[in-house]
Amino acid sequence: MTIDQLDRLARRADRWQTFRDTVRGGFERRWLRARMPADGNGATGPEPPGAKRREDEPETTGGHAGWQAVSDQDPVAEADAAQRALSTRAAWEGAAARPGMPRWMKFGVLAALIVVELPVYYSVFENLHGVGRFADLLSYSLMVAVAVAMILAPHIAGWILRRRSVTGGIRLASVPALALLGVWAYGAWALGDLRAKVAFREEPPLDLPPDVAADVGDSVRNPPSLIESLHLDPHSVSWMFVALLLLSGGIAFLIGLGEEHPYLAAYRTTAERLRELEQDIETDLAGSERAREAEATVSARAGARRAAHEERLYAVDELYEAAAHAYLDGVAMESGDPAVTEAAMRLSSQWPLLPR
Repeated sequence: MTIDQLDRLARRADRWQTFRDTVRGGFERRWLRARMPADGNGATGPEPPGAKRREDEPETTGGHAGWQAVSDQDPVAEADAAQRALSTRAAWEGAAARPGMPRWMKFGVLAALIVVELPVYYSVFENLHGVGRFADLLSYSLMVAVAVAMILAPHIAGWILRRRSVTGGIRLASVPALALLGVWAYGAWALGDLRAKVAFREEPPLDLPPDVAADVGDSVRNPPSLIESLHLDPHSVSWMFVALLLLSGGIAFLIGLGEEHPYLAAYRTTAERLRELEQDIETDLAGSERAREAEATVSARAGARRAAHEERLYAVDELYEAAAHAYLDGVAMESGDPAVTEAAMRLSSQWPLLPR
């Protein structure tokens, strides 16, 4: 099913390219005729006003008269002729490499955009809640919430626009996505205007004694702000901040819009899952072969273990027999009583000496 959807997309792209080439070729031929009119050697006379040249006629591709004449196959229709006609058209070229940005890199870029905007939002919101710990908590919470919303809103909108063509997806999902983009753009403008108002707020003049105020100039009583000293305009500051928000949000939107096509993502996921299952099957087959071989040789291995155990017991018995005979030989050599020596020699001639 997924490959059929990819073939349909390939045919749609082929039809569009054929139509584009036909239109462009017609314009190029008309431009060449306008720039290089036929002379006396190659001209055959003036053409009638309604005459059509052969090269102006639309080109055909794959036996079809025009790109509008080729329609996608109805999945519920059993038309063999249509199937044969569509089979001669363009088809999916096959799976290529994954997109340039892996998933972990996309999440990293989104997190970096959020972190970069945090100080800018804090400079705007720190003056809205007064002073104190509770005011700082409100400023920090609003800063984080707005930073996350201003990055995730365009990213989610781009992701929705990319995924709306998936099988079973909501085709009208583009409406809330575009509405979300509109709200995000309005938020960027509102934050830019707020930033300009905060930057150009008027500071109250310094309250100096009359004698001191008479000695100092007006520049000391009313010192110019940094914005005024830089000769900046409120509109330029506002638009600069809005451009920053649009740039960061546009990057997030392109990251969401740059996801794989749903049909291609479904095919890749199925293919990767199939490879994983094949590897699991190969691993299970190898394990079953080893288990079968172990089961076939269990009796032989049990006999070998039994024989090895008996060999170890026999070796231990032999050690004890050798020790007993060595003891009798020592008694026969060291004893001064002929009866004891004769009894020891008689026992030493027996084998095995010890009971088994």
